[in-house]
Amino acid sequence: MERRITADAAPALGDVRQMGHGDTLWLAQGARERSDWSRCVEALGAAVSRGAEVRWSR
Repeated sequence: MERRITADAAPALGDVRQMGHGDTLWLAQGARERSDWSRCVEALGAAVSRGAEVRWSR
């Protein structure tokens, strides 16, 4: 499964936490500007620990 976090849209963080091996989460350039960025980072860490990949998009 592929999900995307942008400056103005993101999947439910619970869904991000459940991502695992074979899943990819794409981060748009403006993602770090989100007011909930720190919670996104926590969810990204959970996904990576389960085997998901996180990549920056242009």
